[in-house]
Amino acid sequence: MLRINNEGDYPINEDLLQKATKALSKIVGQKNKKFYAILNFVDKEKIQQINKEYRQKDKTTDVISFRMIDNALQTKINKKNYPYDFDRNMKKVFIGELFICYEVAKEQSEEYGHSLDREICFLTVHGLLHLLGLDHEKEFERAVMFDLQEKTMEKIKLGR
Repeated sequence: MLRINNEGDYPINEDLLQKATKALSKIVGQKNKKFYAILNFVDKEKIQQINKEYRQKDKTTDVISFRMIDNALQTKINKKNYPYDFDRNMKKVFIGELFICYEVAKEQSEEYGHSLDREICFLTVHGLLHLLGLDHEKEFERAVMFDLQEKTMEKIKLGR
């Protein structure tokens, strides 16, 4: 599940993002009802500020993720396994926070020749995989991560 903060009041298809989250959780063997992430839509200035402050990169980017839990793909996400990350109000485990720059997503959708909905879903899935512990620094990790992204996008009918 996603809690969505739309700082720029951008036209976001929240139902589609929830659908993508649910599809991804099934593909990786987790129960969507057991965890949540916060997804923030921000402008270029804000994403650059975050990127500079936390990654020491003074430039805009499309998505930034801040993971809260470890070993999420090797362990079932639930209150028992992650008691310190369990949010009593949400009744779910908080896995982390994502920031997507709407303006960069729009530019990329135009550059790649696909819909803005597809780009935003792709960035959300990509960010969620980071929150679940995957990365793409090494070739093997990249292959696994990209395969899961494509499977998820196909499942929600936004594949290439």
